[in-house]
Amino acid sequence: MKKLAFVVAAASLFAIAPLAERFGAVASSVALVWMAVLLAVCASGTINALAIASGALGALGSGVLASVSPTAAGAVLVAAAFAERTLRIRSRNGKALHVGLALVTGSLAGSLASAFSSAAAPVFGVAVVVGAVLAALPLLVEADDPVAHALDEAASLVSEPARSSLREGAELRRTASDVPLDRATLGRVRSTWKSFLDLANARVRLEKRAPVGRVRVAPAAPLVEAKADGEKPDSLAKPVEKSAADAVLDMLDQRLAEHVEVLGRAFTAVDTHRAASLGLDDGALVPVAQLGDSLDEVSRAMVEVKSST
Repeated sequence: MKKLAFVVAAASLFAIAPLAERFGAVASSVALVWMAVLLAVCASGTINALAIASGALGALGSGVLASVSPTAAGAVLVAAAFAERTLRIRSRNGKALHVGLALVTGSLAGSLASAFSSAAAPVFGVAVVVGAVLAALPLLVEADDPVAHALDEAASLVSEPARSSLREGAELRRTASDVPLDRATLGRVRSTWKSFLDLANARVRLEKRAPVGRVRVAPAAPLVEAKADGEKPDSLAKPVEKSAADAVLDMLDQRLAEHVEVLGRAFTAVDTHRAASLGLDDGALVPVAQLGDSLDEVSRAMVEVKSST
């Protein structure tokens, strides 16, 4: 569905771009920026600031280059639309392939839309659709899930034990993406993932304000201050108490670990239930077995009839 949305957005953009100047500078600029941002959001699969900004920059670059080279304009437009998705590709070779495909397919789409802009409407429509399908080829390069990528980024900015919890959550998000969920369960799971991501962001912000090296626990053994001869020693030194920030850090670490545990149990239970349901469902097996038994009986009867005659 997301790929189809990208193709529709790309076709709309490449159909409007060659004809936008006919509607005036202001209207054409607003339309191109809006369509470019929509294309970037469809390419990213999620609404975020980086996708919106890259889409707007792509529209600016395409508008500057359109009068000089429609091919370069299309390449810049599509590459900028895929900028956020490129950052989520985990391998370096995959990123290079993704960027190369975006530049090549974008240039082809831009040249097709410009070359057939003055042709008949059906011909122009076919050219635009072909260009949009070509521009969607970078989607074939697998990118990381947005939530898993955000959790990995957060894990690199925090200390233990939050780092391990966030990395486990990222791996759980990747492996559980193909677990089928009903609509009600899907809504609750999405809410839990959002809460988990909010906790991760809060943990990162607090980590920046709380130096890792400072004391977060009370000392194991209290100190006794030495006194001169004949004087009684003072009472044992008071242990160092946790600050409010340290207490919140511990609470966030615990909540992150609980979220990972709860989500893992939920996905395991759903997958187990589905596997059990599939194992118990013999609706497709029984008719075939009955058909086989029936054919065996018919074959046996035919042999008996043949032997008796």
